[in-house]
Amino acid sequence: MSDDDAHPRDLDEVLRLATALAEQMLASEIPAQSISRPRLRALIGAAQFLDENDVAWPAAVHEALDKIRQHTKVNES
Repeated sequence: MSDDDAHPRDLDEVLRLATALAEQMLASEIPAQSISRPRLRALIGAAQFLDENDVAWPAAVHEALDKIRQHTKVNES
């Protein structure tokens, strides 16, 4: 499906799934510093899809990506 083919129903489902994934990651993976790469790729992909379709990210997605970014910066130091 191309971005031009995205339907509101599809966007709602991506929003729902991205929010659920972000909330799960915030509850378990990010605090434990054991972030699953496939789940991280899924969250980033969903965020990119939403951005490409001019859909605002849910708060949980923002928070999860911010915490992952902070976690990555700490590990790089």
